[in-house]
Amino acid sequence: MPAKCGGCGKFVSASDSTKCTKCGSVYHRTCVGLPAKGPATTIGQCPECRRNVRRDNKAETPVRGLVTELQKEESAEVQLSTPPPLPVSSPVVSPPPDVAAPPSAVVSHHDIPQDVGAALRLVAEELRTLKFEVLELRRDVAEIKAANESCHIRMDGIESRLEVLEKRQCEGCVSSADLGVVEQLKRDLNDRDQELMSNDVVITNVPEALGENTTHLLQLIGTKLGVTVEDRDIVCAERAGGRHIKATSPSASAEPRPRPIIVRLARRDQRDALLNGARVRRGATTENLGISGKPVRFYVNERLTRQNQQLFRQTRAAAGIHGWRFVWSRRGRILARCKPGDPIHRIASEEDIEKFMGPF
Repeated sequence: MPAKCGGCGKFVSASDSTKCTKCGSVYHRTCVGLPAKGPATTIGQCPECRRNVRRDNKAETPVRGLVTELQKEESAEVQLSTPPPLPVSSPVVSPPPDVAAPPSAVVSHHDIPQDVGAALRLVAEELRTLKFEVLELRRDVAEIKAANESCHIRMDGIESRLEVLEKRQCEGCVSSADLGVVEQLKRDLNDRDQELMSNDVVITNVPEALGENTTHLLQLIGTKLGVTVEDRDIVCAERAGGRHIKATSPSASAEPRPRPIIVRLARRDQRDALLNGARVRRGATTENLGISGKPVRFYVNERLTRQNQQLFRQTRAAAGIHGWRFVWSRRGRILARCKPGDPIHRIASEEDIEKFMGPF
């Protein structure tokens, strides 16, 4: 029965085998590095026997010899890469003072980093600050997202109740109490819509141009109002409604009223800062904003829902009729006062206008 090779474990024939002189194990010739053809030879000691030979520190051992050769090669590479040292006796010759050194040979001490550790610490501090800012931005976005989801859930519930009441009204079985509930539900829906606009502002009377960058324009307006607005503070900034044909037509005889710019900010305090800046710098114009044409006054106000906009116009009309001097909005609520020192009234419906001001 043919024997198995001690190296690969496969059967080996007599013509392709060699034997260890110490342990008698059989190997393929190719498994021990011998030619496959030619006269049969012995390998002396097989790899297993050579592995168990006790090694010494003589240079002729395989491992010792290999390490010695590697050390010689490394020392030769170091000698080739290292420039020859200057002789001790030869002085360093410097160029005469009237001869300028070539530009490539001039090395300023400013080009050499004095303290790499300080630079690394500065970079680490900047990265740490950036990390905190990113975490704060994520937290703000998460709060906005949670508030939006809560509003959507409440609005879905109100809409479902409103659908039921409208169905009952169509069937002719709605009482006056049910109508009051419907009106209250409509007010609740309007309040939820207004709450979703709590981070929005509206910039009006800013001339419109082709290819304008509303984000950059908002940043310039913020600088004019004393508020720094960065790209990360802006969720969106765009003109509302469709583009007017005459707004960009050079042949138009009369320019229409420019479309308002709707801005949504990432933080509510940034919106409040813009509104406060507009109140302090009342009368600011588009001068130095990079807009062609004569400077005009622009206005920054909080964004209101369609229902609140209509109610605000009605309140101002009634205030003009009855002599009320102050009508304004704050956080989506319409407020009015007749003269300084009088109490402030909140206008939530047309009934409130007639109740506090009179018929209009």
